[in-house]
Amino acid sequence: MRALVLDAEWNPRPDYELTDDEKARKRAMNSSQVWQHPELRVEEVERPKPADDEVLVKVRYAGICGSDVSMIETDDDGYMHYSAYTKFPSITGHEFSGEVVETGDDADLFEVGEPVTAEVTDYCGRCQMCRQGFHGHCENFEQIGFTMDGAFAEYVTVPEKILWSVSSLEQAYDTEDELYRAAATIEPSTISFYGLFGRADGIWPGDYHVYHGVGPIGLTGMNVSRAAGAGKVIAFEPSDERREIANELGFEHVYNPIEVDPVAKIAELTDDEGADVHVETSGAVSATYPVIENSLAEQANVVHISNAGSNPDITLRKFQGSSAQLYGSEGHTGQQVYPRTIRLMATGKLDNLPIITSTFELESADEAIKQAAKRVDGKVLIKVD
Repeated sequence: MRALVLDAEWNPRPDYELTDDEKARKRAMNSSQVWQHPELRVEEVERPKPADDEVLVKVRYAGICGSDVSMIETDDDGYMHYSAYTKFPSITGHEFSGEVVETGDDADLFEVGEPVTAEVTDYCGRCQMCRQGFHGHCENFEQIGFTMDGAFAEYVTVPEKILWSVSSLEQAYDTEDELYRAAATIEPSTISFYGLFGRADGIWPGDYHVYHGVGPIGLTGMNVSRAAGAGKVIAFEPSDERREIANELGFEHVYNPIEVDPVAKIAELTDDEGADVHVETSGAVSATYPVIENSLAEQANVVHISNAGSNPDITLRKFQGSSAQLYGSEGHTGQQVYPRTIRLMATGKLDNLPIITSTFELESADEAIKQAAKRVDGKVLIKVD
């Protein structure tokens, strides 16, 4: 089968101390400290076979995430920017939709031909974190497209327990193609959904939400906030193209933070009450956190989602004085986040199709990632058929 394979050189930085697990498995916990000179190539690889507890999925569409881009971007020494978990060579891609073509001997939840999507983290269910219900922090995790082969390929094998049917989307979309395109955007939508409602505590309908960064995660998150009853959704984004996409989605309060004072604009739009919910999705934390801490409503929730490139200076007294909470949020595993997001999409309350701005064939998957690296699109998809 055809697949987009990413490979890199295992060359830990001299001052980086490898863990015993990293040494034994050649799986990096901090990829930016280990993997050098990444290379992408579309090639023929063997079609995978599902294990007893797995399902083989024929991929229809796969979306490009910022993490996929950061795996090919490097610093001056050739080390990739991505700072979390990876193992190479592997097939990347973790935002996808497809149809079931084969099931393992012990997998019986899905029928052949059923449209599906999947979570990213495969959890063991036995470690202390899993036994507490924190499957996304499993001590023995594997991740589709990061430490195990992903969906930038004709086929991908998925553990049955993290696979979800999207057949209910038939009621929201007129064609099968639209269904699969929309389903490929479920994963990025769940990132903000989990941050807002799985991590933060006490977010209410009618709250004022502010998004700092209107890339794919920001755009899908804004859609989630609107679907969940936000009183007003405000966003700041320097890219003209991405602000235009947000406007086309029906969001009227989207501004260039270089041209307007975000703190003053938030005060204006909230009658000086401040934002009840701040969502950091840009990664430019040295610029966004001064805005956040100067526009906190009383008991505000701040949800940090982005992979920040640096550590911001934070004035703790401003958080303390506003009784504000700062939540770190990573991933989306557990807490019925996936089926709840799928329900929103099936009822028409969450429609991400307008966010999709570029589509490439699998043969041009490497070019698709380069396009996403320009950071002007909403969502870039790879079509596989």
